[in-house]
Amino acid sequence: MQHLLDAVSRLFGLVWLLAKYGYGYLMANLDFLTAEGLVLRLPRTSVAEPPRDGKLIEFVRSADLARLGGFPDSSVPYARSLLLLAAGDIEAAHRIAQESSSADGAYVHGMIHRIEDDFDNARYWFFRAGVHPASPEIYRRAVANSQRIASHPTWDAGGVTDWLEESRVKGIGEELRAVLRIESEVLLEHFTGEISG
Repeated sequence: MQHLLDAVSRLFGLVWLLAKYGYGYLMANLDFLTAEGLVLRLPRTSVAEPPRDGKLIEFVRSADLARLGGFPDSSVPYARSLLLLAAGDIEAAHRIAQESSSADGAYVHGMIHRIEDDFDNARYWFFRAGVHPASPEIYRRAVANSQRIASHPTWDAGGVTDWLEESRVKGIGEELRAVLRIESEVLLEHFTGEISG
């Protein structure tokens, strides 16, 4: 019976997300990418997956994210780093993230090392980030899509890192992909100030 209740809860969570955000981007307003004919493919699960998108990289490198995406000036570096990471420019994303000592910079830095399969370094950066202000919202959305996340009381980026590390042997399932996508989407929303923390 509990499994049925959990499945119904996840289904209602997904329906709520689709009703609130639509079938397009389930995240911060990135319509400016669509207007340029660009598509952000989330989640990035490794250095090679999804394939590097040179056109998106060139656009994100020089885009006025404050004007186009509504990112406050203070969040532009983190949004740019995360967008470059998603597009496949790991080196540029890394350079930007390592210039910051904030929780936002440390968290994105952890995500970069996670997809590089540098799992211990990723866990270190997530530890440095502490409880990130977006963590409650990441957790709230992820539990609707993941029994594994729902089995924990709070969001644990280090635990997701462990899960991705395990998947390198077992393969990446749709549940993990959904969790990683939600993590990126919520962070982008956080960087716009849409999520208070």
